[in-house]
Order: sequence, then C-alpha cells, then structure tokens
Amino acid sequence: MTSSRLKLVILAALRQGPDFSALESLPTLNKPTGRDLLQWLDRSGLALTFLRRLQNHNATGRLSEAWHRALCRRLAANATRTRDMLEEAQRITAVFCSFGVTAAVLKGITLAPDFCDDLTLRHQVDFDFFVDRREVHLAAEALRSCGYSAISLNESGESCFLTPLRHIPSLNDDLYAIQRQRQVDLHTSLWEPCAWLPVQVPQDCLKFAKPKIVAGVSYLSLSLEDKFLLQVLHAFRHSFRSWIRLSWLFEMAKCMNNHRADEELWHKVVSRAGDTGLEKSIFAFVLGLTIRLFGAPIPDVIRRWCADAMTLSLCAWLDHFGVDWAISDWPGSLNNLFLTAEFIPDRGLRAQYWRSRLFPGRAQTSLGLVAANGAKNFLRLQVARVGYVAHRAAVHLKDIVALPIQQVRWKRALESCRRPGFDENC
Repeated sequence: MTSSRLKLVILAALRQGPDFSALESLPTLNKPTGRDLLQWLDRSGLALTFLRRLQNHNATGRLSEAWHRALCRRLAANATRTRDMLEEAQRITAVFCSFGVTAAVLKGITLAPDFCDDLTLRHQVDFDFFVDRREVHLAAEALRSCGYSAISLNESGESCFLTPLRHIPSLNDDLYAIQRQRQVDLHTSLWEPCAWLPVQVPQDCLKFAKPKIVAGVSYLSLSLEDKFLLQVLHAFRHSFRSWIRLSWLFEMAKCMNNHRADEELWHKVVSRAGDTGLEKSIFAFVLGLTIRLFGAPIPDVIRRWCADAMTLSLCAWLDHFGVDWAISDWPGSLNNLFLTAEFIPDRGLRAQYWRSRLFPGRAQTSLGLVAANGAKNFLRLQVARVGYVAHRAAVHLKDIVALPIQQVRWKRALESCRRPGFDENC
C-alpha cells in the first residue's frame, strides 16, 4: 500500500498554488515505496501532468535523476501511444461517415484544450463514441468493418467492441505502450441506465455537437457544457464502483479555472444538468472532492445551484474521508458506502447497492470483455483472471474487516459537523 503522506506530497505540487517543498522526501525508485508511489502515479493518470507541472515551474531539479528519467520515458512513450490512437480515432470516424452514422467522440481527444493543455499528457485507454440509438446497428456494422466485434449490442446503453486479443493483460503491463488490443464503447446517453440512480440527462446532445480538429484529426465533439456534464457524471459513476482516476478530477479543476469568468457557460451547464436533488448531489460530491484535492474554485453559478445539496453528511464525509478515499490504491475503498443515503433514499434499493459492493459479482471482479482466440490464449486468460480476482478480493476483504472501525470514524465526523459555527455550504 502506497504511503498517503507521499501521495499528498504529489498532490501539493498539483494544486492551484503548487508547493514543491517536500519533493526531496520522495523515496528512491530502487525501494518498494518508491516503485509503489510511481505505480500509483501511473494508475491515477497524474504521472505526466506531474512532470509537466515541474517543468513549467523549473522544479524538476527537486527530483532525483532516476525519478526524472522514469517520468520522461513515460512521456515519450505516451506521445507515441497518443499519435497511434489519434490515427485510429481518425480511421473510425471516417468509417462512421462512410456508413452515414453521426457519431460524436466522447472524452479522450475532445478534452483538449479546455480540460488539458496537451493530449500527450493524458493516458487514454479506449475510444468512446456517442450515437443516436436508432443508428446503433449501423454503427456496429461500421465498427465490424474496422475489425471490431461485440458480444452483445445494447440499444439503450453502452456496447463494448474489441479487436482480437493478442496479449493477455496483466497488472505489470506498461500503461504507456502502444495498444495491443483496442476497445470502442458505443454510447446512446451521457448516463448508462442504473437501477439505483435514475439520473436525468439531456437527450439532444448531438443537436449541439460541433466539428472540431485536434492534432490534425477531424471529429464531431459535444458542446463544452455537455462535455463538462459528462465528466462529472463519468467520475461519479466510477466512484459508485469504489475508485476513480484522480486525473479526471484534475481535468475538471483545469476546466473550471480556464473558464472561471464565463458565467454563460456555467448557466448552460446547470440548464443541461437539470434541477433534481440527485443531480445537484452528484455535482456537490464530485466538485467538492475536486476543490479539496486540487484547490480549484467552483464557479459561483454552480456553487449557488448545488448549495442545498451540500448537506452536513456530505460535508462531513468530504472533510474527513474524501481525500483519503480518492487517493486510495486501486481497486479503491469501501468508505464511500457511508454516503449511500445521500444518493439512494429508498432503503430497499440502498440495501441492494450495499450487497453489490460488499459481495461483488463477476462483472465487478473481471478483467472486462477480452476476446481470446484459441484454446491456449483462452487458458492463459483464465489464469490471468484468477490472479486479477484474487488481488481484488484480498483488498476487498481487508476493507470489509476495517468497516467497523471506519463506522466509528464516520459517527465522530458527523458529530463534529454538528457543532456550532459549522458552515453548511462547506
């Protein structure tokens, strides 16, 4: 387990007002603590952003030569990976056009320049496209012509398409290497159907999508307000599965900072997000985490809109559990279970959700959809899956054992937030 103190040293360098004073305390990479911290940086998506922050402030000299070399190697490899993925994105986009499919790119390359300055600083895993549900079958046909296949097709949710497997994934894979297997996720909504969380989202996103060009790649992109809404919902949905990439929150912080004076944009975000208690609570949770981790001020329009969702319980959790939960090692922590009532008021549904987290099914403890061709690859894949599940189970059981102690912490946190003078709007 990576030291929380060392993670906070990294985060201090990435805040709005960066603090590099403790970087000399980073352990050397020939020690397990140093290697664990570097792995956490990779998985959090912050490794390359951390390097760029140091470069921009002439602070790379605070790192050891080994640390600097390791981060520079990652940046060079990711630049090659990014160029390769841009070429594939262009190929898929062109095929969609040839089939007459209107498809907007989601996340990934569309986040520059509003959410990130340089695409080579982002570690992208797959491709996401938004299509009208009436064009799902035609879009699937287009992807099959590109060499992708799907086990099933979902007209009202997400469909996952993969190229043939040429490598069995492992926890030790180089995240920055060129992809050996590609994945395309087709979406028909900004929010996938969920029994516990009936989030209302706009259905006319393609109407406001516009053509864009980034790094020579032409594509259709959602409006900025819809992109911001999607980033918030995406981070929240993953949080309900126990873990998020910190880079997602960092990118939202950057977007809020880049457009802090654009009140028209934030009014549009509010309008697109709707006006129910659930959507407000989601924004309060995600942006509350963002400001505590990276110090980015929440736009006044958003702050006023979701102020009544910033309850005592949510403030208590954000102040006493939020940062520790967010920086936890993959595959995450169960400590966000204490917030369940904030988002799932129905006791029956809440109990179902708790059971799904405490006793995860196969879908939550798998390597995902991996198409293995041939008996040998299939056997190797099953061995890899066993190791993957064993790792997740070990972390999960440790978390379950610690829950009673965390429950005591939670009760104390709630009591401290009920003292006179507490600001209910955090």
